[in-house]
Amino acid sequence: MTRMTIKKKFLFFLISFPTLIFSQSVSDIVDFSIDNPLGTARFESMGGAFGALGGDLSAININPAGSAVFNTNQYVLSFSNNEKKINTNFFNSLSSKTTSKFSVNNGGGVWVFENFGGGNIDKISFGINAQTNNSFHNDFHIKGLNNLNSIDKFFLNNATGFSASDLSVNQNETVSSTYRNLGEYFGFSAQQAFLAYQGYLLNYDDINNEFYSIAKYDNGVYQDHVNETKGYNSKYNLNLAIQFKEDYFFGLNINTHEIFLENFIRHKETDFDSDSAVKSILYENRLTTSGEGFSFQLGALRKFNNFRIGIAYQSPTWYKLWDETMQYFETETVDINGTNYIDIVDPRISNLYPMYKIKTPSSITLSSAVIIGKIGLLSVDIVSKDYSKIKAKPKEDFVNTNMLIGSSLKSTMDIRLGTEIRLNKFSVRGGFNSNQSPYKNQDLIKDSSSYSYGFGYDFGSTIINFSHKISEKDRNYQLFDSGLVDKANLTTDQSIYALSIVFNF
Repeated sequence: MTRMTIKKKFLFFLISFPTLIFSQSVSDIVDFSIDNPLGTARFESMGGAFGALGGDLSAININPAGSAVFNTNQYVLSFSNNEKKINTNFFNSLSSKTTSKFSVNNGGGVWVFENFGGGNIDKISFGINAQTNNSFHNDFHIKGLNNLNSIDKFFLNNATGFSASDLSVNQNETVSSTYRNLGEYFGFSAQQAFLAYQGYLLNYDDINNEFYSIAKYDNGVYQDHVNETKGYNSKYNLNLAIQFKEDYFFGLNINTHEIFLENFIRHKETDFDSDSAVKSILYENRLTTSGEGFSFQLGALRKFNNFRIGIAYQSPTWYKLWDETMQYFETETVDINGTNYIDIVDPRISNLYPMYKIKTPSSITLSSAVIIGKIGLLSVDIVSKDYSKIKAKPKEDFVNTNMLIGSSLKSTMDIRLGTEIRLNKFSVRGGFNSNQSPYKNQDLIKDSSSYSYGFGYDFGSTIINFSHKISEKDRNYQLFDSGLVDKANLTTDQSIYALSIVFNF
């Protein structure tokens, strides 16, 4: 049997505007600040070490001066398949999930005008490039017996400061309208407490004026946690570059950014103690983030016979973002008479949060390359970026978040290496990336590295390039931001295949 006042479904769609809290955590904000470009197959196979090379569409995204290296007009279209296997370890319980994502990850063109205007300007070039700057494709499954905590502690933390009357459905109200009003006037925490109280997980002690959980798990509780994320951070370059006095190259990018992320969490708990009134808990949360941003880049290249150096500045990206959440809560309980209940709290409310802003850190890329005649080349990029400079606004709403960013994040120095060997019309390539964790505490995310290789064949007006990039990343994932703070270890094995078609004309 069910408690009908809770199980009642609503066929209409409502909107509320929580004002006291935003949905994003520090880790989410860091993800928006990480550049992990997925470019042309040549770019990928050489580890992205193109800051001093140019002559590749994706090189524009590293150093905008690189488009002036082109000798002919060029169009490029790139495809990729991103395969991930995420292994999890939660209280010595192992699980794994494998996913695959196909996409058109890069496309654009460069137009070259030689002897433009005469004088010291040998060449001027214009470029347009659309590229995946970071993929949020990430699914994993965590399960195991937790002997320490249940999700009830998450709800208890959020219930602090509220009373039973605050979280009750009054006369002439519905579950949906009460949930909406709580979000509008008291924020996210009030809504979480409401779900648990109306779902009969929490009860209220009128004497001590506090909530308590009716769940018992002295022998532990089995937890099944699914996290599914999809989305992208795309970057669009509008490029202008010049070749000055043959050996000097200067460039400018005006960039727009587009973010879309959808994260779905499904957390279920079973196997409570035999005398527990709560037999199972199901909690679902869907977060959708969308937004847009602006940035610019400046870059320069210098040729010295067979040696080249480059420097590029990436400005901060100024994002405007919007969050939207939907939630669902369900419990299975039993009363003292042994009667079973299934209690569902399904407000069918979409919580739309006020627009907020994120300013990501700027970066400097120093590059050098050696050209070995017509045989091949060696290239290296060093990228410096200070993640502690991330800022979220409005300042008054992100005081604690900004303080945590400043205290927990640090500067990083990433290294990219690339090489290419040319055998007539056939090219063989290899690359290596070393990426430092932006966190001072590497217990959260550890340093990582990747290896890549590829090849290409020049048919004349058309070039076909292929690449394969392999990486392994290790991180600890905290289930919830409070209460249920236990961590699972995640090891991600990633394999990215890319194919590019290049048209010269």
